[in-house]
Amino acid sequence: MSSPAPSLPLRWHLVRLAAGTLLPVVVFAAIMVFQLARLERKDAERRVLRSARILATAFEREMSGSIRTLQALAESEHLERDELEAFHAECGRVSRTQPSWKQVMLISTDGRILLNTNHPWGASLPPLAEQESFARVLETRQPAVGGITVGRGKQRALAFPIRVPVMRDGELRYVLTAVITPALLAGIVANPSSESEEWTRTLVDPRGRVAARTRAPARFVGQQSTPSFHERTRASLEGVYSDVSMDGAPVYVAFSRTQPSDWTAAVVSPRRILDAPVTDSMLAVGGLGLALLLASTGGAWLFSRRIERSIIQASDAAAALAQGNPPHMEPSGVRELAQLGEALERSGRLLRERERERDANLAAAETARATAVEATKAKDVFLAMLGHELRNPLAPIVTSMEVLRRRGLAQTPEHEVISRQLRHVVRLVDDLLDMARLARGQLSLHREPLELSSAIARAVEAAAPLIERRRHVLETDVSPSGLPVLGDADRLTQVVANLLTNAAKYTPPGGHLRLQAGAHDGGIGLVVEDDGQGLARELIPRLFEPFIQGPRTLDRSEGGLGLGLALVRSLVEEHGGRVEAHSDGPGRGSRFTVWLPRHTQAEAPLPPEEQQAPVPSGTTEVSGKRVRVLVVDDNVDAAEALAELLGMSGYEVAVAHDCPQALHQADTFRPEVALLDIGLPEVDGYGVAERIRERLGGASPVFAALTGFSQDGDRSRSQAAGFRHHFVKPIDIDELITFVESLGPARSGAA
Repeated sequence: MSSPAPSLPLRWHLVRLAAGTLLPVVVFAAIMVFQLARLERKDAERRVLRSARILATAFEREMSGSIRTLQALAESEHLERDELEAFHAECGRVSRTQPSWKQVMLISTDGRILLNTNHPWGASLPPLAEQESFARVLETRQPAVGGITVGRGKQRALAFPIRVPVMRDGELRYVLTAVITPALLAGIVANPSSESEEWTRTLVDPRGRVAARTRAPARFVGQQSTPSFHERTRASLEGVYSDVSMDGAPVYVAFSRTQPSDWTAAVVSPRRILDAPVTDSMLAVGGLGLALLLASTGGAWLFSRRIERSIIQASDAAAALAQGNPPHMEPSGVRELAQLGEALERSGRLLRERERERDANLAAAETARATAVEATKAKDVFLAMLGHELRNPLAPIVTSMEVLRRRGLAQTPEHEVISRQLRHVVRLVDDLLDMARLARGQLSLHREPLELSSAIARAVEAAAPLIERRRHVLETDVSPSGLPVLGDADRLTQVVANLLTNAAKYTPPGGHLRLQAGAHDGGIGLVVEDDGQGLARELIPRLFEPFIQGPRTLDRSEGGLGLGLALVRSLVEEHGGRVEAHSDGPGRGSRFTVWLPRHTQAEAPLPPEEQQAPVPSGTTEVSGKRVRVLVVDDNVDAAEALAELLGMSGYEVAVAHDCPQALHQADTFRPEVALLDIGLPEVDGYGVAERIRERLGGASPVFAALTGFSQDGDRSRSQAAGFRHHFVKPIDIDELITFVESLGPARSGAA
């Protein structure tokens, strides 16, 4: 029989348990803290490198502005006719408008300076100082930014040239140069790209000469950078490395070379800033771990004495119970030992505790429910305000674009891009607010019998620009009749348009889309198919949830919030239908099927000529004279742009920005139509309308609300206040003109 293992007192077991439990935790914590500190340092390196990129971008932006000015000057008619004396005067005038320009020079291709704005015309001119950028312009025929040069005078002023080629008939004729003072660069580096005051921002020319510096510029600007800095920055376009600064301090340098100027933007920070997290973290973890180890082992040693006494009492009680005597135990701090003699009392105590916990949980649940209700109300108010605040700046932009279009000034591809992206932003705002209304059950449908084909036609028209831009082929198989439904025409159009837009987004350019509709499963089925990216099997069950999107390319060229398909499902279900998605897998296209109940009493579709209201002519008169329209909006840009657009449409327009101005215009201008912004300061649009009615009585104009709020409650309130129409920003000018046209000569004098 083997001898028993040597036993140790309980306190030693507790000390070993505490030490063995705590040591792995301390080691793991040290590893985790070290990794986190390394990640923090990497993040700091990325931030300082991003600051260098921002500085490089700011430099290139400033250089581009001067290059554009020089290029515009190079197109001078004086220079075209070789009238160099007149061109000398013109250069002088332009140079005075550029505070950072020291002088402007015109140089022939053989390096002779033909004119210099710092010297009178005809005076003897000094030779060309900086040859490298001049040679680069001769070689590339492209603008170039030269390096820092030191003047020959007593002050030895610093400057650098910006040169642009002057081309005539495909040949380089001159090189036009602006000499820039480093004061411009001092302003660039003075704009901080980091909140840390320890960081130094520097600009260095291609030859390694310091052009601007935030710390001690008087000492270092114009000096050569360190050889190691010049070597590292010439070897790659950007990076972060450790070095010794020009004043001998150990630092980390983040640099980014500008393109195409080939200057270097650098952000320098002391090494202690980036190294501090690792060092401090390890010292803190080591000290804390040692303190915890000592505290835990000491506490285990002291606490073991109390446990020993309780165990001895439990042993005595067990011995007494074995002898038939009632056990007696003193109150113990160890729960298990105390439970031996207090089972029933403990059970009752636990039951009472559970009842108190239940009551507390019920109270907490009620409090949480009330908090959730308040949060929902706050979210609704926020979304309404979000729509208003987003639409307010969008309104003058959209209106101004319409003014440019009507003037014939918006014919470039850039204007088309702006218009398209503006429509995209407006659609995102509308989708977000529609989703919020659906979630609250506040989206009302205007149901009426209709042919689904009419809604499909409008949806195809809405999605056509995107389909054409991506060069897709759309095949449709939709009968013009025999598809009767009871629904909201606008919302059904939105459903089909969202499906078409979704298919176009996720199909590579030149793909094929198919849209068909017909009888299906006792109702009406609508199918949208594509041969695009397809869907992963695990994505399909969550595809119709808000903010869920399929894989997108990095450019996200079409954008989106992931609400389109969620709106489709909600709107289809509101119509009593259902929507399903199917795909054979990634790269094999997708198919979306919408089922809607058939309505047996649907009206026949309107003829094509009746489905679209006539476009206003743009010259409106009432009773033989031009209609007078008053625009009241505290957004000056929005009011002026809308007034100009109305004036171009043939109306007589007056503008006001608050209640006193509106009342004055009402007295003097006597408008027949008043467009009132509801969100005016001090006195809102409702109050302005009421005051105008008090002044003009029966001669009051027709009032229309102009606001960024588009919820049903907002429209109902404006209607109850006597407003004839509720326009949501950004306003549709055709809708506005149609509204004024609808008033006719028999326009009522009151709203």
